[in-house]
Amino acid sequence: MRWIILCFFITLAFGAPKVEFKNSCVPLSQFSNAQKEILFRAYLAGKNDGFGYTLAAIAWQESCAGEYKMNFQDPSAGIFHAYIPGVINRYPKLKQNGFTQNMVGAMLVEDDEFATQIAISELKFWEKQHKGNWRNIIKSYNKGYSWQKNQHANFQAEKYYQNITAKVKQLQKYFHFDFVYEAATTQKSNLERPSKSEKMSEYYANASKESDFMLLPIYQRDNEFASPLKQKKTIIQDFELMESY
Repeated sequence: MRWIILCFFITLAFGAPKVEFKNSCVPLSQFSNAQKEILFRAYLAGKNDGFGYTLAAIAWQESCAGEYKMNFQDPSAGIFHAYIPGVINRYPKLKQNGFTQNMVGAMLVEDDEFATQIAISELKFWEKQHKGNWRNIIKSYNKGYSWQKNQHANFQAEKYYQNITAKVKQLQKYFHFDFVYEAATTQKSNLERPSKSEKMSEYYANASKESDFMLLPIYQRDNEFASPLKQKKTIIQDFELMESY
């Protein structure tokens, strides 16, 4: 009996640490200031290409505005949960292995600008493929080409489209980003609208003065991959990017 009691106390002393796990996204009205800033910056990043609220909605849908940046099951990472093997496929000199996946995954998690560039380029790629049809753009952002040929994939893509549509409407009602944006520019805040001579990179948090804004259309999970047409230099030093424009 004494041994049972002793084992019980040892288990308590050396058991797993007490951690409060969250497995859901809180309502938009309960978002923290950090989450709201991520949504706002996503809006600014996509605004010039007509994807302001769309990009913010995707950030909300995919990572709860930065709260959950990693999905080991896919695997995907970042604010917009880019599919890691798909990102690697855009860099011909990178090998598809565990180390490279960890490296790219860490970049997507730690560098919001990198993650945002990839998300925008993916939207622009599908915009070109679907000739501006927003519904099909969103469905392909989630499922690539597969939803056009597979009923189950189409069901999932349609559900994703409906979720993004609902989130866009909520964002437009709750935040009024356009109003906030104009107020911020009037007050000369650090989120000023860039002049025509300034680069698109100025929309991003911790933006650098890069002269070349990188477009990185990537392969999505469950896709039939798009064929690359030309190459362009990469933001990953010493590797060439395989471009799809």
